Amino acid sequence: MAEYTLVFRRAVAGDGHSQLDARPWMVTHPALGLGDPFAPRNGPPAHGRAMAQMFAVPICSALGMDSAAYERFLAESGALQAALAVLGNTSLTRTATAITARKEIQALVMAAEVQHIIGRLSA
Repeated sequence: MAEYTLVFRRAVAGDGHSQLDARPWMVTHPALGLGDPFAPRNGPPAHGRAMAQMFAVPICSALGMDSAAYERFLAESGALQAALAVLGNTSLTRTATAITARKEIQALVMAAEVQHIIGRLSA
């Protein structure tokens, strides 16, 4: 068993609560060495400029891959794209909604792992 954390982020209006000016969610890639996704780019955010909204999903995997291999697996299986679709249609302003979205993403990842295991057994 291995534990991973998927981290999603998107830029939103300066107040951090406006869903009207929210950009699409994206997956941060700390495992692939693309640098610190939280590092400031141009100094501290000014009033009215975009800031990041974050959403973390803990994953417990039976595949036993290292972080980079597991992230590639999630991308190739379509699980990351499906997770982004879940987040894209969900307002995370309520705790219950965020919990449900987290469980949906965990279920998508689990389904991708099961398909991977079945594919290896039948090969």
